[in-house]
Amino acid sequence: MPTYRCYFLDREDHIGAAADIEAAALSETVTKALGMLKICPQFDDIEIWQGTHRLYPEPAADKVASGERL
Repeated sequence: MPTYRCYFLDREDHIGAAADIEAAALSETVTKALGMLKICPQFDDIEIWQGTHRLYPEPAADKVASGERL
């Protein structure tokens, strides 16, 4: 089962904590991480990485290339 790294960010986008999450798919990892975020009010957002690849949220360049508004 793949392992993903979840970073918990404060409102200034500084990393305040991190957790390794094992899950079968990215969607399962996002669900678990968002559940963890709900019980940690000191954090405002998450990022999920696998190795050197940021998977969630999508990198801004990917959103621009797809035509999505930022």
